[in-house]
Amino acid sequence: MKQLMKKSLLIITLFTVLTAFINPIINENIAKALKNGNATSIASFFNNTVDLTLPKNEGVFSKAQAEIILKNFFTANKPSDFKVVHDGESKNNTLYSIGNLITTNGVFRTYILYQENGNNIVILELRIESDE
Repeated sequence: MKQLMKKSLLIITLFTVLTAFINPIINENIAKALKNGNATSIASFFNNTVDLTLPKNEGVFSKAQAEIILKNFFTANKPSDFKVVHDGESKNNTLYSIGNLITTNGVFRTYILYQENGNNIVILELRIESDE
């Protein structure tokens, strides 16, 4: 019985440690692209259509349209940093990250809803809203 408990504890610990290292790497790629204002890199994670919310621009857009809209936002609001504040799981096997995007025009609260498909992630929704 003791040996079974030890094995169970070891498996749970190993799973927790491995999970902790997998998700931040994925989020790091998106976080880096946001920090650098790289709309093309972010768009590479977009689903074919994406629910995009930006100041003065909101809707469901194709991947290409969303990339252009995001480029325009980054041109007007040059990012200098991005920090993930919270990661979590949502319904329907989706994950989300909430962070702060620091730009030349202030801080924007950022919400990213995505799904993992094998080794790939697909952004379903991106919200960048004024934090003021």
